[in-house]
Amino acid sequence: MSIVSKLNVLMTMKRPQSQIDYLREKLDDDINLIMPRDYSEEAILEHIKEADVLLGNYITEAMLESGNIKLIQVPIAGIEKLDFELLSRYDIPVCNSHSNALPVAETALALLLGIAKKIPYHDRLLRKGDWNKTTKEDSKEALSLHNSYVSNSKVGFIGYGHIARNIARLLSGFSCELMAIVNDKSKKYDELSFIGDQDDLDYVLSSVDYLIVAVPLTPKTEGMLNMDNLVKMKKTAYLINISRGRVIDEEALFYVLSNNLIRGAALDVWYKYPEGEELTMPSNYDFHKLHNVIMTPHRADIMYDGYPFIDDAIDNLKAFRDGKELKNILDLSKRY
Repeated sequence: MSIVSKLNVLMTMKRPQSQIDYLREKLDDDINLIMPRDYSEEAILEHIKEADVLLGNYITEAMLESGNIKLIQVPIAGIEKLDFELLSRYDIPVCNSHSNALPVAETALALLLGIAKKIPYHDRLLRKGDWNKTTKEDSKEALSLHNSYVSNSKVGFIGYGHIARNIARLLSGFSCELMAIVNDKSKKYDELSFIGDQDDLDYVLSSVDYLIVAVPLTPKTEGMLNMDNLVKMKKTAYLINISRGRVIDEEALFYVLSNNLIRGAALDVWYKYPEGEELTMPSNYDFHKLHNVIMTPHRADIMYDGYPFIDDAIDNLKAFRDGKELKNILDLSKRY
């Protein structure tokens, strides 16, 4: 890979101004960030001739045919919006960013502890003066005052990539037994007591106390957790999703939670997202009415100290300029 004296980077994905400012602050002066007047194909094509790199997940055939693009960099981890069939026809590296792994892992651990210890639930009650001191059976109407152990429990991962491995490291002080469903179970991880593939999904679901969903959304993983297999989880188990909502069938998840077939769930990813600033419920189902659910609005990697999910993209732009090896190059045939 040759060294580039000046790199023109064309944004194809709308980002808040604070993130644009972060990019400009971190990028060197010889990496020029080009902002289209809007993010329509027409506006992007106005700058395509001068662009070396496309930064975003909106990529069209016209962009690739009209320009001389040498790199496509997605500045986030999620790549499900890419047109993989289109991209596979071009000899252009496509990369995403995994520098969100640690903050998302920390959020996953916080969600796990929050739902296990019922922290949001007790917080809501105590704000009304209710100390929840009466022992009750878990039901749709009220949760008992009890909480669950995390230490020495069994934790299962659906997907064992950057985020899941960070979660496993953070859990090391809890002496948990760790299991994972992976795409390639020939890989070995010393910290895992069991490594399986999709054929082993039912076994892991029926074994674990906590199930953490951390797999990318692909045609293979969409709906992989559904009514047939979620009902095989322990009634005492909890589910944490920091992946994508559609990995879990929406109706099935609401059913098992509303009927107390599992003890609870903590969810940072959803099924419906706002188009603008309007108030938008995150699902077609009333998760917000359930006491055994923690709901957060896809905020796992939004940090006070910056935008860590962009950092890999910044590193890759500098590496490409300098003719160095890129990281997080996607396998387009596998869609991750």
